Amino acid sequence: MLQLIKRCPEYVSGYRDYCKEIYDDPVALLYFRPTNPKSIDDDWFLRTKDWYDKKENGLIEGQPVSFHYWAIDKGKFIGEFQLRTEFTEKVLNDIGSIGYAVRVSEWGKGYGMEILRLGLEIAKEKGMEKVLLNINENNVASIRLCEKSGGVFYDKIKTEENEILKRYWIKLQ
Repeated sequence: MLQLIKRCPEYVSGYRDYCKEIYDDPVALLYFRPTNPKSIDDDWFLRTKDWYDKKENGLIEGQPVSFHYWAIDKGKFIGEFQLRTEFTEKVLNDIGSIGYAVRVSEWGKGYGMEILRLGLEIAKEKGMEKVLLNINENNVASIRLCEKSGGVFYDKIKTEENEILKRYWIKLQ
């Protein structure tokens, strides 16, 4: 059964493998850029823990409050989920409230839908009434998943990098 868990040292090697799969796939890398796997060594978790803790507490200037979860199924690293609980300019016009990704070798198995479903539950638990997903207009799989999850198309925007994003709101009941 898939679970979203807080980052932890036990799954760092799985996270590194997941990141490598994305970096090795030119299509996946178009839509999501996780940590460069070359930077994930034995000390990576401890080196980054304080930064992630500060993000959760809103202590990094220019960064919205952000929570990071890893998707694990039967001990295997499957993907990740990110939730930003503030609607800052960057959230509204670039990264959105939610980010999620599935390791390339697990595409097409329903994991994206389950990660998003569990992530929306977390957003509700954090008191959010709605979330914003900003999705590359060419990411058909993510758009379909968002729409199946109740996403309502709002508009299209162009980022500073000239990427066209479709913005979807999901109301949380």
